[in-house]
Amino acid sequence: MNIIPDLKLALIQVVPFLVLVAGLHVILFKPMLDYLHDRAAATVGAKHDAQELVKRAEARAADYEGRLKQVRADIATYRAGLRADAQKAHARAVAEARRESDVRLQKAIGAVQREAAVARRAVDEMSKELSGDIVSAVLGRQVEA
Repeated sequence: MNIIPDLKLALIQVVPFLVLVAGLHVILFKPMLDYLHDRAAATVGAKHDAQELVKRAEARAADYEGRLKQVRADIATYRAGLRADAQKAHARAVAEARRESDVRLQKAIGAVQREAAVARRAVDEMSKELSGDIVSAVLGRQVEA
């Protein structure tokens, strides 16, 4: 038994092996590696594109949020203005109603005071007559004041 291989036999066996490896490289390995490389590039490119789209969407969302905050602030300011105008109009209406009621009250007070004065005069006259009648009744004779 010979441990050292025969060089001629080894070369004869290596040549078909190398031809097979070269053929597999051209037929199988290179197309498969190209495909895997293209797929990886497409995946990385798609991820990159997706990240860009997400960044743009976030930027737009932030812009819309900013605009929305501004519009809400404008609406709040507008509502506050309307509320202030309504409160002023209410205050004017209340003040006008108070003035009118004060005028009516003063007229009513004047009328009551006039009626009270007339009633006092009438009571004074009636009390004089009544006192004269009482004196006449007590004395039993007609007394003139």
